[in-house]
Amino acid sequence: MVVYILRHAIAVERETASYPNDDRPLTEEGKEKMSKAARGIAKLVDDIDVILTSPLVRAHDTAKIVARALDAEQKLELCKELAPGSSLKNLLSSLSKYKGLKSIMVVGHQPDLGYLASALLGSNESIVEFKKGAFCAIEVSTLSPKGKGTLLWHLQPKQLRALA
Repeated sequence: MVVYILRHAIAVERETASYPNDDRPLTEEGKEKMSKAARGIAKLVDDIDVILTSPLVRAHDTAKIVARALDAEQKLELCKELAPGSSLKNLLSSLSKYKGLKSIMVVGHQPDLGYLASALLGSNESIVEFKKGAFCAIEVSTLSPKGKGTLLWHLQPKQLRALA
């Protein structure tokens, strides 16, 4: 199975008076950059079985942009375990429901995505960082915290936009 991991695009800054942290939407710049990056993602990802997204607005909107580019809007599902601060154990348990699939994409937040990617690669420490809009692919045989996955690639948003 290939696990694609995507951090949400540029969102309104923390502590902006009109938006509580969980409700911060993508900025116009974030939407534009992610739309272009999503075209790059579509060149890398042939088919996706499911796109799981954090329920927070900024991640969900990022997932919708990518789902449109992949013509996979019907494959979008909310996953509360992708919300910030959820435990890695609970997330991996939730992801294990999809173990028979060929590919899944998760859209969420840092530092949690870094911990997920690192665990899938077999590390107990966070060794993978995600800038806003960064995307990686990890091939795994199992969805466990002691995984021995293989990092296929880890691309920054600028690289994704260049692929478009």
